[in-house]
Amino acid sequence: MIRLKVFISSVQKEMRAERIAIGAFLSTDDFLRECTVPRIFEEYPQPLFPNPKAYLDLLRQCQIYLLLVGSQYGIDAGDGLSATHEEYRLAQELKLPTLICIKGARRAKREQAVNAFLKEIEAAKHTYSRFENEAQLLDIVGKRLREHIEITYSTVPLKAQIEQSALTHQSASEFERGMLDAMTYEDLDPELMLDLTASAEERDKERILPDEIPRLLLSRGYLWKDVDTLRPTVAGALLLARKPGMALPQARVQMEAFPGTDRNAEALDSEIFDAPLSKAVERAVAFIRRNTPKPLIVKGLKRVKAEVYPAEVLREVVVNAVAHREYSDRGIKISIEVFTDRLVVSSPGLPPGGQSVSLLSSGHARPRARNPLVVQGLSWLELMDERGSGIPRMARILEQTGHPAPLFRIDHDCLVVEIRPANERESEPSPETAEKKERNGIEHSPRGLILEEVRSSGRIATRICVQRLGIPSATAKRLLAELVEEGVLIMEGSGRSVSYRLKGTDLSRL
Repeated sequence: MIRLKVFISSVQKEMRAERIAIGAFLSTDDFLRECTVPRIFEEYPQPLFPNPKAYLDLLRQCQIYLLLVGSQYGIDAGDGLSATHEEYRLAQELKLPTLICIKGARRAKREQAVNAFLKEIEAAKHTYSRFENEAQLLDIVGKRLREHIEITYSTVPLKAQIEQSALTHQSASEFERGMLDAMTYEDLDPELMLDLTASAEERDKERILPDEIPRLLLSRGYLWKDVDTLRPTVAGALLLARKPGMALPQARVQMEAFPGTDRNAEALDSEIFDAPLSKAVERAVAFIRRNTPKPLIVKGLKRVKAEVYPAEVLREVVVNAVAHREYSDRGIKISIEVFTDRLVVSSPGLPPGGQSVSLLSSGHARPRARNPLVVQGLSWLELMDERGSGIPRMARILEQTGHPAPLFRIDHDCLVVEIRPANERESEPSPETAEKKERNGIEHSPRGLILEEVRSSGRIATRICVQRLGIPSATAKRLLAELVEEGVLIMEGSGRSVSYRLKGTDLSRL
């Protein structure tokens, strides 16, 4: 698959929002995120030996030049030209494919230097497009880039990608691209930033320099530059801030565990999490498991404690809540309630794109993302995988483990999901019946699929679990780590070349 670096050029302050929007668009569009990599230059952090023309060095690494022209020309960067004008001339010298978008009508009021710049562009016989708002700009950029990729590389988007891109564009909220001024780069988690950057860039973490991370995150819409200070956007804070609730109190997750089937009694346990979304998911799952009774079931010839709710289902329902909630509503948090007879997860906002509850329940709803930058970030952090596969996968696992189907409803502008324990269990099953039931469950569980694959091929990797077996990446990594710890598998290699082979354990006994 081609990976074309797109240099997004403009007067920085005037077109800041448009640059963030394009970077986010290229990172979340189903087709373009596979074919392009956005590049936006910001002089931050200041190196020990500043390179006044570093933006030109970055441009030389790119394959497409995208110029945004507004009403301002920019300050003189030397030789009487602005940095944007210098970038344009270098792009022409390098013969880069050039896409030019001009904001406003032909007669719009512009600085004199801008008018002269536009005459130079017209003299070079460049075609250009005009736009009035962000939606028009993204539509133009998307069409022009797809045309260039199709003509130059004979690569066209699949019909499903075109349809999904349209659905995302219709459902996406601008709120997640909002520029927060209550946080700085120092409020973000360095480890999470490195993980997200490495995954987005498809590079080993060891090969990413610390100075690269700010620029790469800014290019994708997770950061913005406020004069000389880098700050997160809303999506950047939700995914990467140590405590996103500092600026976004609605990002906190409220959890309560009750001793009965209603809220009449005082909660046995309660907690409010203020953590980046990936860590909030882990803490929420731990809270639910800690407050859920573990019944005894027969496993082989022994009675052992079992989880009431499959771990994959808990992760899926919490991930969906944090990924798709309406974050512009500052007055309400995600609520997770644990009762003795059910788990209730309430996520602020109606289903994205106006989908009905019945359509969600059917498993046939088309994936729509209210927060595509958040969804993509969670995917890069390996908390989400295939878009639109979460609810059907959750329903399938519940059915396989004897649980009722999940219930969806709307309550006070919140989407509520209820998960209930499995149907009546056999109180005293025979060892043969229990072992047969356990074997059938294992064969269809993610762990069973991994064991079956490694039994037949002798080796497995996370990408095989995801691509061939349809197991979420985060789940696959966790299960593979457990199998290594149990002595079933041996891990070999490092970075993206890690694979797992059999250690010689008799898998038929597992």
